[in-house]
Amino acid sequence: MRLLANHMTTGILVLCLLAGCSNDEPAAPPATGVLTGRVTNAASSSPLGFVRITLFDALTNNPIVTFTTIGDGAFRFDLPPGSYYVRLARQGFEPVPPRDIPPLPITVIAGAGSDNSFQMFPSSLPNGGAISGKVTSGGKAMPGVLVVAESGTTSLSGLSDQAGDYFVYNLVPGTYSVKAWVAGYSSTIDTVAVAPGTEQTGVTLSLTAGQVGTVSGHITFLATTNTEVDVALLNPATHEVVPGLNAGTSGGNYSIPNVPFGTYLARATYRNDGKVMDPDWIIKNGEPYVSVAAAAMARDFSVTGGVTLASPTNIAASTQPVDVGAHGLVFAWSQYASADNYVIEVTDQSGRVIWGGFGDNWTVRKILLPKTQLSCTFNSDSTAIEPLVVGKVYRWKIYVSKNDSQEPLGWKLVSTSEDQQGLIKIVP
Repeated sequence: MRLLANHMTTGILVLCLLAGCSNDEPAAPPATGVLTGRVTNAASSSPLGFVRITLFDALTNNPIVTFTTIGDGAFRFDLPPGSYYVRLARQGFEPVPPRDIPPLPITVIAGAGSDNSFQMFPSSLPNGGAISGKVTSGGKAMPGVLVVAESGTTSLSGLSDQAGDYFVYNLVPGTYSVKAWVAGYSSTIDTVAVAPGTEQTGVTLSLTAGQVGTVSGHITFLATTNTEVDVALLNPATHEVVPGLNAGTSGGNYSIPNVPFGTYLARATYRNDGKVMDPDWIIKNGEPYVSVAAAAMARDFSVTGGVTLASPTNIAASTQPVDVGAHGLVFAWSQYASADNYVIEVTDQSGRVIWGGFGDNWTVRKILLPKTQLSCTFNSDSTAIEPLVVGKVYRWKIYVSKNDSQEPLGWKLVSTSEDQQGLIKIVP
């Protein structure tokens, strides 16, 4: 994986020189695909350099590589075929995707290109600060480590790159506790004072192997059929998967080893398996946190069936967006048994909601559809903040709400559609 200067034909030429290829022998099929794109300032449309881009494996949520864009905002990777997603960060700009918004997965196909450009919006925080430094273990750089800076209820993060360097951007001035999170290691904790408009540099975090336990448990399937799912442990403040802390179930049971002592949030079913975290179970039982302070800890929780999207959507086996036209675009989904209402949401590739969704910290349903309505035309109420643009990728989701007089709002969410479905690309 190399930035900007890669050419797939170069790799084929080298293979031919080593193997003594003749003109009569067919060239070996390409083993990689190409991921390209450009980052721009959404306010000015100008190229945006100095953006930290981290590439993740979409199936495990583990970081693969982090790099920084150059002045023209361009990036390019040669990658094995598979599903990936990216997170973008830069001082003075909002992160992509926004906090608590799942990133859109990207499919890389062998021998094919995948253009995925992004826009970043200027930060709403004036004169924010930053923290930077290095993550090490035994004097060696540690890449792919989640670094979290916390101050009261404020928490922001960064990821260490191949040299172990990390940056945490756009911090409200104040005093922060900074800690590294990764499977198999405990971290030193540093206290850092951040002043307005300044970057506190040289904050080194040291990792030590050991003081780990195993988190295991059983997944209960409510109102749906049993299947095997993936389980991950998240940082409780930022809700990001801690690198290396994930596993699959077997017979509904899971076991995640090498969990450093601390508190985590358990989550399941990132993959397209027809299951989602059960919002109703969380409402009744609370978030499935687990505190690890011994060799073995248990944490059971539940999932439920997701809403089935009918069209347009990528197939469950792939995150390749389906091509659709913007004119008269109709979204359709299947009936969910316990639904009283549906909420539709359309987000762009940067994670920005452009139509529908929720407002006021998830307490307002912007587009409320009755349970008898199983389709909806884009922007049917003329509230979309912008039109669908040819060449861009979007995701649409359906949320299920159920009336409940015992709830403060009079309703509760009971299910959603999959995060990695409803992927569309607008074509002429």
